[in-house]
This record gives sequence, structure tokens and C-alpha cells, in this order.
Amino acid sequence: MYKILAYITAYKDRESIDRCILSIKNQSFSVDNIFVVDNSPQCLLSKKLDEKLIIKSYPENIGISRGLKIGLQWAIAHQYNFLWTFDQDSQPDPDTLEKLLETYNLIDTRKNIGIIAPLPVDKITGQEWHGINFDGYRFRENVNHELTESYYYCDSVITSGSLISIAAAKQVPLPNENFFIDAVDWEYCWKFRQEGFDIVVAKDITLNHRFGNSKQIKIFPFKKLITIYNYSPLRYYYIHRNYTYLETRLANKNNKLIFSILRRLQFLLILTIKIALFEHDLTLLKLWACLRGTYDGFRGELGKSWQ
Repeated sequence: MYKILAYITAYKDRESIDRCILSIKNQSFSVDNIFVVDNSPQCLLSKKLDEKLIIKSYPENIGISRGLKIGLQWAIAHQYNFLWTFDQDSQPDPDTLEKLLETYNLIDTRKNIGIIAPLPVDKITGQEWHGINFDGYRFRENVNHELTESYYYCDSVITSGSLISIAAAKQVPLPNENFFIDAVDWEYCWKFRQEGFDIVVAKDITLNHRFGNSKQIKIFPFKKLITIYNYSPLRYYYIHRNYTYLETRLANKNNKLIFSILRRLQFLLILTIKIALFEHDLTLLKLWACLRGTYDGFRGELGKSWQ
């Protein structure tokens, strides 16, 4: 029998965190404890709500990266087998954990699995977020996911819904807390890959998730739907800074830095056009966040630098 610790990062949204906790408590395969890092200015939860809850309050907001690091350290110190990680805006189905463990146990090379994850699906837009591979200068969606049956291998998955093997995590450096939020998952997954561990997506197991306030629109003459994310300026800053930093540093090791720089500038151009045309609240501040984030990513300015 596996000993499992669920982990949630909470921030200013009591309704979302309550729904996430309830969906974890209702799993057909029960977790042993639920570890919550609450970054809200005032703690949202009370330990009296449930004896399974372990609540750590950080009103100064330590971000996702340090929160995840603390959760991993707790899981290692208290000898759990897995850490099941969540953002507060995710809601797993009642049999999600049971199915993840079933898939894990079916894989002959499971001792080499660092992380196994479900397929996140935006519960409003229906958009699927498949695993990511690094092709030498950029991260991009795994193009072979349709060729596999129930699961496939990749280089990175999102944090929410991921089941992390603690046996593997003991051999992998902890997340870089200077990322604060965004790209924390890609950076941490890459550390597993560098140590030779596998990242697996069980694509038949879906996770109800919400990616910002996203919506999809159709624009003539394009046939493919275009996603408008409508993140806050803070999120746009860290998205651009951290992905720029991570991709360019990895690309530089492969002597493909120029390709990565051009890729990041292309991403910046496309996203700023979408913001200017379709996001009408705090537009100028969002555009500034994208520009400054890209610049800080190039020069390696990490930490909690957007106030």
C-alpha cells in the first residue's frame, strides 16, 4: 500500500481551495494527508477542518516554487511514497489517483518513473495540455501523443495533478525557488530527466483544470482556434521571464542560443499582439510585463522581482 501526501498551493480563493480539497478527500484511493501552503495575506483555512490537513501559512507569499520545495521536503522527511501536487484551480475526478497508480503499476520500468501525470483539460475551453519535449532550443508539445495508446513519455508536465515518486525525488535537486511562479514545473521536470528518470503522461486520465481566465476565439482566415489567456500583469511577467531564462540557458548548452533568442522574441511578439487586440483591462501594464519579463529572463534576473 502506498503512502501518499497531496499538496496544494493556495492563494486568496477560498472557494477554489475548498473544491480542490473536497475532490482530493473524495478519492477512491485515499491520500494519507493533504499539505497546503497558503500564500494568502490572511490564512484561508483552519487545521480544525480536518485532521488530515497540514497547513503552512506564508502571508509574505513564497510562491509556487518554494512552496513545492517545502512540500517535497516534508514528504521526504515523513517517508511518503508519492507527492500528489495541485494548483487550487484543479479538481480531480474521484478515481483519478486510483487510475494513476494502476497505470504506474502496469509499467514494467516503473522504478525509473520520476513523475506520472494525467492529461489536464481546461474545464471551460476544453483545451488539452499535453506533455512537453525540449528539442534543443525550445519546449514544445509532444507531437507523438496521438500515436500511443494509454500513456507516453515526455520531458515535462504541469505541476497540477502530477504524482511525484519520492524515491526518485530524493535523487533529484529540489525546485529552484527563485522561479517564484511559472515554469517551476518545466524546470523541476528537466532535473528528473537530467538524472535519467522518466516523465509519463497517462493520457486516458484527465484532470479538470483552469488555465487563467482563458477563452478560445476564431479569427478569419485562420482555421485553428486562438487562445486568449487574460492573465494578470504579474503572471505575464513571470511567464516571459522564467520561460525565457530556462529555454535560453538550456539552448546555450546545445550551442543553439540564437535559435532560442529568436523563438523567445517571436513568442513575445505574438502574445503582445494578442493582448493589445483582445485583452482590454490593464493592457499597457500587461504589455510592459511581457517586455520586462523577457528582458529580465535574458539577463538572468530571478527571484520575486515583480511587485
